[in-house]
Amino acid sequence: MPKQLKRLTLKEQAYQALRKMIMSHRFSAGKWINVERLAKELGVSRTPVWQALKELENQGLVVYVPQRGMRMAQMTQDMAVALYEVRGVLEGLAAKLAVEKMDEITLVRMKTVLTKQASIVDAEDLLAYSTSDFDFHSLLYESTGNWLLKETLDNIKSRSRPLLCNITPILSDLYQDHIEVLEALQNRDANRAEKAMYEHNLRMRRCIEASRDRMLHTNSNHSSNGG
Repeated sequence: MPKQLKRLTLKEQAYQALRKMIMSHRFSAGKWINVERLAKELGVSRTPVWQALKELENQGLVVYVPQRGMRMAQMTQDMAVALYEVRGVLEGLAAKLAVEKMDEITLVRMKTVLTKQASIVDAEDLLAYSTSDFDFHSLLYESTGNWLLKETLDNIKSRSRPLLCNITPILSDLYQDHIEVLEALQNRDANRAEKAMYEHNLRMRRCIEASRDRMLHTNSNHSSNGG
């Protein structure tokens, strides 16, 4: 007898909807979240929306401010550097594990994502790239066969948004990193896959560090000039 599908609670439906909004950049960093407006948009009462937001708060995606409400979390560039240090190691491990477990269907899906990503990079469409990048990495996570690693990386990937540096100058390099990862997976080369994914994250980390250093230099000049 087929297993019955689980019916999602209103809180679970609200959580999925809100998480999707966050992933699609509906809310910018630090923006206040209007719970009543969201409840009307989702067609539910405020209670499941608040319950969903509390879960998102536990994941570090939103912050509750007493007597003010919920707002999107803000990540400093120092925090982002730390995040990519951890993410690089864990995604390298994910790529290494996925080499043995990834099936041909998933490889085809990843290739399809990258085929579309090529035109996105040419157009320098950062929003579309963010979505495409998320899809590519998610397929990798799903293939690790390790539930804890997948869950941890899903949360880290979510907290990587919004981007804290202008990645336009390195878009082509990031895309080529993805190609390198896919080729390593196709060739079942665990060491190459791990190294390629680590280098991919290192590229992002250096971008953020450079952006941070430029900002610090600019602020230092303003201070010394009395600005």
